[in-house]
Amino acid sequence: MMSLNENGLGQFQSFVDQFFEYNSRYWKDIYQEESLNAFIYRERKSAVLAMVEESDLPSQSLVLDVGCGAGSTTVALAECGYIVDAIDTVEAMLDLTRQAAADVGVESRVKTSMNNVLDMSFPSERFNLVVAMGVLPWLEQPERALTEMDRVLKEGGRLILTADNNWCLSQILDPLCFPGLRPLRWKIADLLECLNLRTAERPRLHRHSIGYVDRLLSQNGLKKVQGKTLGFGPFTFFKQKLLPDRIGIKLHKRLQSVADSKFTGIRSAGTEYVVMARKAQTD
Repeated sequence: MMSLNENGLGQFQSFVDQFFEYNSRYWKDIYQEESLNAFIYRERKSAVLAMVEESDLPSQSLVLDVGCGAGSTTVALAECGYIVDAIDTVEAMLDLTRQAAADVGVESRVKTSMNNVLDMSFPSERFNLVVAMGVLPWLEQPERALTEMDRVLKEGGRLILTADNNWCLSQILDPLCFPGLRPLRWKIADLLECLNLRTAERPRLHRHSIGYVDRLLSQNGLKKVQGKTLGFGPFTFFKQKLLPDRIGIKLHKRLQSVADSKFTGIRSAGTEYVVMARKAQTD
């Protein structure tokens, strides 16, 4: 288990927080950009909100947005009439969320707080819905996070989360990104850092297989309701971008159409895994 310092944050979490503090404006602006990454982020958000709509929650339901970032999803949830607790471990992100809520007049339905998903301050079984978009890749203990999110979820409530797909097409096709070699690459990087021959410029992004995420849900008594992958690209070769964004978006749309048609081999190869699960009700 990750050791926690007096603030409840481990060394890796502190590195993540510094990274997001420094890049907070990026996460505010990315949804308006015309890049392929921005296009995929918008589609991820749309997929999450579509699942929220299918949950058919009544207005005024209590919703938790874990890792709220710049507040785009928080605001969308509040606009649906939900009462949203938005949490993050970076104050700059919480500031952006508060501003985003105020800009569209939903600040009365949004409460922000500094909270770590590994150890949240909320009482058990508080929320009708928990959303964790883009959170798992930045955690060293996803198992602990899932247990904690399950704890604060009411019986019969829904959890919607996303994960960066370990076996996505863009990773498989680049020799320097091939998932099967990632553990070896990380060991080499660790050795170089120990020898002061390399300095990490950003925290590691953890990718997870679809099967692993589904097992985490099941182990916490959460029954998968639906799931899909989305996002194809940007494609690279030896980590060098192959296509301009304009062409990359067209290729993504074509591959996404094939994936949405449930074509075997492609439907599970998107960069993002979006899944909704339901917490069981006791008799």
